[in-house]
Amino acid sequence: MRNVNIIACFFLFGFAFSQNDKVGINTENPSAMLDIVTRANNDATKALEINNSSNIELLKVTNAGKVGINIGTNTPAAVLHINSEGIKNIRHQNLPVLNETDYTLPFNNLGVSSNGNAVGIPTTVKYLYYQNGNIFPVTYNTTNNTGGFSLSNTNQYINLPIRNDAGLKGNTIGMIFGTDTNATINGQAVSNVQYILIPEPGVYLFEFYGTARCNRFNNTQNYTFNGQIEVNTIFASASGTTYTTDTIFRGRLDGMRNDNGATGNTSYSLANPQTLTVAYQTTQANQKVALFFNYAGGDNGFSNNECYFNIPAGANFSYYFIISKL
Repeated sequence: MRNVNIIACFFLFGFAFSQNDKVGINTENPSAMLDIVTRANNDATKALEINNSSNIELLKVTNAGKVGINIGTNTPAAVLHINSEGIKNIRHQNLPVLNETDYTLPFNNLGVSSNGNAVGIPTTVKYLYYQNGNIFPVTYNTTNNTGGFSLSNTNQYINLPIRNDAGLKGNTIGMIFGTDTNATINGQAVSNVQYILIPEPGVYLFEFYGTARCNRFNNTQNYTFNGQIEVNTIFASASGTTYTTDTIFRGRLDGMRNDNGATGNTSYSLANPQTLTVAYQTTQANQKVALFFNYAGGDNGFSNNECYFNIPAGANFSYYFIISKL
């Protein structure tokens, strides 16, 4: 009689036993060793609840498949909702320990410390910032407008250097700097190209901003151009000392304009500053890249090296260059 009462109680509370030793709660056809089905079709209904000796809820599983651990009577707000107040929430044991430098793809910033605790590695933005605080080139004479570069020949390339000098404001990427005494770009000879080496493969964002102008050579020519000069800012990559264009951004110098864009009769000036933005991917270590500037077309009377990158009124640089690792 006792066994019959026990079996009757099991069925009264929704228990079912299958012939293959499976137990079902609120289901007559258990599909696992223990199969629990909730009674209500809403998020808060609990399929499983475990309490401690003080009747405090330790663990619960809801009808929506959410698991709550140490959250009291609250309904889990996520697939896994853990309240770690006063305790360690996750501990792993006997898992491989990753060094900080190993937290690259396919790994993310969640790792395991040497004592088995889950840890997060802080994300550090890797960048280079170079700001040229002087006119370029430094040989330019602002009194006589000599010693600069010409803008009249499409085969002449002017290297815009990024150097390890006072203009380097930050370099957490670890870019390496160097100079090619003799090189070529797009088949044209260039000298003293100051380049940078990208130390690690990856995707990088390059951003350049600067202003250029041309004045009356030796203060003796009164230009009367009415057109425009088209100019290129060029991002180039190199194999050895051979540079080739990767990206060109086209700008222009508007005729008879001063730094503020007002008309005049003595100079050309960039009404809109020259900019360049490049997303560049390299798959090899120590990829060499450099920046160049050259004449693209239009009025071409500036053949006497009277052009330069200037520092506009109110600014503190002639150009800047930012690199960030994506």
